Amino acid sequence: MGTMMKYKELITKLKKKEIANCYFFCGEEDYLKQEAILSLKKMLIKPEAQDFDFGLLYAEDISAKEVISLAETYPFMSKRRLVVVKGIDKFTESELKEIVKYLKNPISSTCLVLESAKVKKEGLARGIYKTISSLCETVIFWRLFDTEIPGWIENKISREGKTISPQAAHYLFVEAGNNLLDLSGEIEKLLIYTRDRKKVILDDVEQLIGRSMSDSIFDLLRAITRKNLTRSLEILAKLTEAGEKPVGILARIAKRIRQIIYAKELMRQREKPANIIEEVGLHPFFDKDFPSQIQNFSRKELLNNFHQLLRADWEIKVGRKPAQLVLELLIMNLCGEKTASAYSG
Repeated sequence: MGTMMKYKELITKLKKKEIANCYFFCGEEDYLKQEAILSLKKMLIKPEAQDFDFGLLYAEDISAKEVISLAETYPFMSKRRLVVVKGIDKFTESELKEIVKYLKNPISSTCLVLESAKVKKEGLARGIYKTISSLCETVIFWRLFDTEIPGWIENKISREGKTISPQAAHYLFVEAGNNLLDLSGEIEKLLIYTRDRKKVILDDVEQLIGRSMSDSIFDLLRAITRKNLTRSLEILAKLTEAGEKPVGILARIAKRIRQIIYAKELMRQREKPANIIEEVGLHPFFDKDFPSQIQNFSRKELLNNFHQLLRADWEIKVGRKPAQLVLELLIMNLCGEKTASAYSG
């Protein structure tokens, strides 16, 4: 007991059928937590025994004594009972101490999972959560880095008996974003769309999303990087017409500017172009020209761009101007057009 690990390490252990008596799931990536709970449920509980041997509880609706009572109840149809308690940060200190008493001598026929999104890694170093962590297998569910998400897509599809090309996985991430729940929904659609085919290719993702490469978020970012104003505004119009939310578009543009700033610093350190592409989380197939394109931006210009992004974010949130106009003015600034008078209105 008392081991601290990441999600990947937990999955490795579960594949070896190494299941602990007590887990503490903390951190903010809820989708991965849910995947881990489903894996435990699949391994421990027979489908016909779910109503008897699986318990999903919420700390705000139940007492610690009730949790312990259920955990100490022997399974009815399975070898082990699975009890999941979500949001244990809602328990009082005294209730958590009751839970600690159970953790010191847990029932081997029960797998107890305690969960909290609010407890972070630093919170495990002190107080009651330090004690709980020392008595459980503690799994910290970090949000995945953007560079990890295409690999996560590939792994998820491989678990369904299919493969996806790296280009298709990267494109799906760029278009669908980094929310794992949203991505999971898109992956389910892809699996249905490709039917009996064993490989998902770039064309499948393009067809599923319903837009060609020429009018996507992906290509908007490329057009901005190239300072192609006409093309950028054309793609923006198509995206908003297709229902893309301005806040989402702004978030992608902000991320691209951060990538350019980071890449400029790597160039200053004389990193090779291939290394720069990998470091900033781009794909060598789609973004091979990125290192040469960012030479269009000076350091002073990038700092100004960052301030313009902050201003655009504020203007969209307070509704000072129509969101479409804010994005158009921002893109004009990013592509080198002077719009000071338009912004001051």
